[in-house]
Amino acid sequence: MTNHKTMKRLVIAAVMCVVAVACLAISGRGSGPLQQPAAQQPSSDDIIALRQAIRQGGLRAAAKLKVNYVAEYNPHWDWGRFDLETLTKGSAAVIVGRFTKKAEPRLIDGLLICTDYEVSVDELVKGEIKQGETIVVTLPGGRISFDDGTSAELTTPSFEHPHIGRSYTLFLMRETAVPSVFFLAGGPQGMFDLEDSSGVKSHGLPDDLTAVETNGKSREAFMKTVRELARKWPNPGKCC
Repeated sequence: MTNHKTMKRLVIAAVMCVVAVACLAISGRGSGPLQQPAAQQPSSDDIIALRQAIRQGGLRAAAKLKVNYVAEYNPHWDWGRFDLETLTKGSAAVIVGRFTKKAEPRLIDGLLICTDYEVSVDELVKGEIKQGETIVVTLPGGRISFDDGTSAELTTPSFEHPHIGRSYTLFLMRETAVPSVFFLAGGPQGMFDLEDSSGVKSHGLPDDLTAVETNGKSREAFMKTVRELARKWPNPGKCC
């Protein structure tokens, strides 16, 4: 399966997300409480109008209708969960890198907002990236402002974006349509904070195999395992 298909899956997930939260975002925020006072409950006509706007014109149309549209987006993959070996095998590259800069978010296919980060490669564990190089890694979520003064935002409450200046191990794949940009292999499963005081911190779900496998591991023990797996599976993979 190509990386382009992976991106398509992310966009499809975004479609399902923004349509599903249409009734929540009718008040202007998709991340608002599920229960609202009766006086604030949206009418069925309002809900239908927003859903149609999203289907026909994506986030731009939702923003035009609501002025400031905010929706929650779940970036965790429900079509693939991996242990550390499978993740390493399937990655095009594995690096230890430091996030150095956050760029402006961008809108993909009208329905998915992603934010690009510059990452300085401190150690190349696997792949064809040069050590010391700065690469671009894109992550789901962000806020887009449109020329007409409206805005759309996708928040990711279940996925913590990286902190600038911190060191992470990243399992990466290339998007064939945008070869200069990398994505996380396995979604948030492919990102590990190396500077958490309690040990390596997985950004996947608590019950993801990689999270369970690395829970409480020190940076040294974790990286020893990753390096050994990279030597076992040196060729670029095609996750997922």
